[in-house]
Amino acid sequence: MGMLLPRSEVQPVGVDFALPDGVFIKQYLIPECGCYVPQHSHKYDHTTMLAVGAIRVWCDGVLVGDFDAPMPIMIGAGTKHLFQTLAANTLIYCIHNISRTGEVEIIEEHQICT
Repeated sequence: MGMLLPRSEVQPVGVDFALPDGVFIKQYLIPECGCYVPQHSHKYDHTTMLAVGAIRVWCDGVLVGDFDAPMPIMIGAGTKHLFQTLAANTLIYCIHNISRTGEVEIIEEHQICT
């Protein structure tokens, strides 16, 4: 999206899990409804698992739709993605295969205003 995103007063709480079988999971707990969760694009496809709550999803600046938990959401390689919470205490997990390089490869990040 070609805009600066507003920084929410309450930021998502992120926890990283690196598993020995080449899987990396990033957990986000987003306390506020209406919070934008700036994402980025990755070199490879990955899945975002909406575990609790609801989100609105944009891919490459195009509204994809609204999703209610539980729901896996496929994010294609090179796709810049953005989430907005539609419920308080939304919980999402970004799941990556890191067996290729040992890390989550980020191509481009969203810009956030402070």
